[in-house]
Amino acid sequence: MDYHFEKFFHEFSDDSQTGNFHRVIALHEAPDISWNCISQKVPELPRAWFELAQLNKQDRIEFLHDYWESKIQYPPNLSEFLDSFFQRLDDIGIYITQAKFDDPYEAQIVYSIRDNGGFFRGRPPATDEEILLLQNDFSEFILPKDYLNFLQIHNGFYKTTDFTGITKSTDMRKSYDEFQTLFSSPEDIVTKAHVSIDPHKLIPFYKSFGTPYYHCFWAEWYPENEMGVVYYSSATKQVSNVSDSGTAIESLCFSTFSDWLIFYLEPIDT
Repeated sequence: MDYHFEKFFHEFSDDSQTGNFHRVIALHEAPDISWNCISQKVPELPRAWFELAQLNKQDRIEFLHDYWESKIQYPPNLSEFLDSFFQRLDDIGIYITQAKFDDPYEAQIVYSIRDNGGFFRGRPPATDEEILLLQNDFSEFILPKDYLNFLQIHNGFYKTTDFTGITKSTDMRKSYDEFQTLFSSPEDIVTKAHVSIDPHKLIPFYKSFGTPYYHCFWAEWYPENEMGVVYYSSATKQVSNVSDSGTAIESLCFSTFSDWLIFYLEPIDT
């Protein structure tokens, strides 16, 4: 496991106040815990995750690799990238955490990159009802299909110690409404080419480490018959320029959610 991982999942103790959680259970290292016991403690835990925790490390990696590919099949280069991503993993763990003594327990899957390359954390998948509610909350837009498919893998997804990351579907409308309060008029937001745009057409789905930097679906840009993804910085009050001739990584414009996800999962240079 990545060395930052153990520090992040460290429990509070009388001798140390540096941990992030009151209680941490590594379900994949607790073979004696029964489904009846853990499902009562953590109602949100999917039965499939409990069964996944009973497998050995390599089988967990292979199973989730296949599951991701079955859910997200677009764009064409995603399958090749997922092969590379899952080959970089040294472990996948299923963790039960409790932030404070009276807080509910939560479940998350942790993807650990070998050679201390970092880790990602994913929350349980969205239910059909949660996805339908999300679509109703944004009924004036057609949300990208590959994004909705990803929510069926993880409804909330975070890089290393980030607690914001990809927003849970149940928090999307609240996040959108809070995002709109950043603007008093359409002139408050422009592209890097200084073209004013309507902020109501931006739907933030990712917030970077709690800072006012967002990746958003833009309802005025459909490069692949789906809403494309642009980057918004509160520091400059600008969105990335979709007409930029640079690469997607340079311009921070992505034709699909899947293209953005590839960018997000790319290894961090150290």
